[in-house]
Amino acid sequence: MLVFILEDDPVRMEKFIRELSCDEIHHVETVDAGKELLLKNKYDLLLLDHDLGGEQMVDSWKQNTGYQLAKFIPKTQNKDTPCITHTCNPAGADNILSVLPHAIKVPFPSLNIAAIGEFVEQHKQGM
Repeated sequence: MLVFILEDDPVRMEKFIRELSCDEIHHVETVDAGKELLLKNKYDLLLLDHDLGGEQMVDSWKQNTGYQLAKFIPKTQNKDTPCITHTCNPAGADNILSVLPHAIKVPFPSLNIAAIGEFVEQHKQGM
């Protein structure tokens, strides 16, 4: 399983790396870096944070947010890829879901990283 993660917090990334059962993780901390990878690769799962750059409760209209990357995803080969937004910013998560209706939101503290593989398999069976 090839997983794309947009996340700027090193503690969260350490937890993803430790608990996520997958073949490979592509990790980015900025929207621009994410766009490059999303154009080059087809992923099995997208994990999107919203608030980047060490900021919290960021307005979605700022350029470096998960929402700005989410708006770009439908233009890529990953438009139907299972997606989880794990941000703790409820407005940011809702904005991401507004452009990626197949995505789900699970705030990071509630995210069962070990069960993510099951989510991907269920999504594949539903397609």
